[in-house]
Amino acid sequence: MAAVDKARQAYRRRANRKALAQFAEFWRALQHVGDALAEAQKEAKRADDPKWKPRNQRHWELASVEEIRGALRQSKFSLRIVSSQAKTFEPQLIAKDWRR
Repeated sequence: MAAVDKARQAYRRRANRKALAQFAEFWRALQHVGDALAEAQKEAKRADDPKWKPRNQRHWELASVEEIRGALRQSKFSLRIVSSQAKTFEPQLIAKDWRR
């Protein structure tokens, strides 16, 4: 009976480590998205330059600076919601969802 209990404990420890690693990977991905949005915001600031649009003309219509900023604002808001929910439900995610 003791051997069975030890095996179950070992399985739980491995499952916990795996769940923690998966949550950490998810959290790093959210951080990378935030970094990409910050970089896009820097580029959007540069788009105010009047020389930028003629220099970057292609065979398609470029988004306006207002459209870019609006999309960035919505994306950052969504990222903030996902991040806060992930931190709020971190114990439940690790304990139930990612332990399978």
